[in-house]
Amino acid sequence: MAIKNTNFSPMEIHNFFTDAKQIFFIGVGGVSMSSLATYTRYMGKDVYGYDSKRTKITKKLEGLCKITYKSTPDNIEGMDLVVYTGAIDEDNFEYKHAKKRGIPLVSRANFLGYVVSKYKRRIGVCGMHGKSTTTAMLEEIFTKSGRCPTVFCGAEMKSTGSCSVIGKENVCIFEACEYLDSFLCLCPTDAGVLNIDSEHLDYFKSTDEIIKSFNKFVKNAQSVYINADDPLSRSISHKSIITYGIENKADYMAEILSPDSYIVYYKGAPLVQCQLLLCGKHYIYDSLCAFAIAHSCGIAPTVISNALKGFKGVKRRMDYLGKTDTGVDIFEDYAHHPNEIKCTLNSLYQSGKNNILCVFQPHTYSRTVSLYDEFCSSFKGVGNLIILPTFSAREENIYGLSEEQFAKDCGGNLIKSTREVVEIIHTTKSDLVLLLGAGDLCGIKEALFKQ
Repeated sequence: MAIKNTNFSPMEIHNFFTDAKQIFFIGVGGVSMSSLATYTRYMGKDVYGYDSKRTKITKKLEGLCKITYKSTPDNIEGMDLVVYTGAIDEDNFEYKHAKKRGIPLVSRANFLGYVVSKYKRRIGVCGMHGKSTTTAMLEEIFTKSGRCPTVFCGAEMKSTGSCSVIGKENVCIFEACEYLDSFLCLCPTDAGVLNIDSEHLDYFKSTDEIIKSFNKFVKNAQSVYINADDPLSRSISHKSIITYGIENKADYMAEILSPDSYIVYYKGAPLVQCQLLLCGKHYIYDSLCAFAIAHSCGIAPTVISNALKGFKGVKRRMDYLGKTDTGVDIFEDYAHHPNEIKCTLNSLYQSGKNNILCVFQPHTYSRTVSLYDEFCSSFKGVGNLIILPTFSAREENIYGLSEEQFAKDCGGNLIKSTREVVEIIHTTKSDLVLLLGAGDLCGIKEALFKQ
């Protein structure tokens, strides 16, 4: 299990931050950590960091921070404050020695909470699926409306080429992650709730516990935006709820015209038609949530509609990678939960892609075990399914999971050889190749296009 979040008040972290000259980030290559490191450098601090691998993100950071890729106790020598990612454990050298030397240690989520608290309007997007897309949609809408928000997104926004934006207005839009109750470190004035699902069951023990955490997150918000079509989201209780949806009666309703367009109604009256570049019902829900929040913040319906029309999405969400040797298009998607997989596949079926070669990498053993049956029913309609070895992340296989049996139960085959998978992809005669997963996909992407 990852290290728990710290629970310092914004004022306590403010005091740490004000007194600090040199700040160290453990796991600086993470999406959120890299954004916070960039913000910290922008605030005039000397920033240092450690990560186990040199990646596209860390390469970009090297121009702002001093980064090391070797974990040693000496890394935190002379540091005044250490911010750590929840992905490490207590055996991490930097963490242990900072603790031993009495250097203040602040978790990523707690530090983000401090940064967010500086803004008067704080728009937090939560839910098991669609957070990054909705956060990026709000960035697009607010920016196109002439506002200049600060944004912390959980994926690279294609419109900005980054995971964060440091704005000039007193507005912060941020993705609020529920894992380890990290979002309880944040205090939104506006909370968008996309959906609530069985997820992170290595931490949450029941659905009731998940709902309880979501209620805590929205408790102090001035307005809460709820998906009226999501049964568990409707369990949220708050004095000021604004609803959006497609099927059930809601304040903001979408009349679907096609998989990528709809008319928005507010309190029964038509407002505007929206056209998306992204196809699928899940994207309509994400955009409807963003629409409701932006409209409630005073942005005109036509401005919202125009912004959504040009929204290109975030990285690793149906990203086009290239073609196989046989001329078949290859796409990548971050889906790693059964419901996300179903949504992604359904959007492809709706577009006429019925013969799909799907390559899926499970993400963590605990998720696979806790949602085993749901995964096994997620790939219906897939013509050819390849299951890759699990991306273990923070875990070991203490669950007795047989990856071979899991692949078979999903209707596919476990293939451990990257070379073999690449050969299958390049010779396929499918309509489309889809790489699915939140991990590294075993180097498949790099191997596919290696010259």
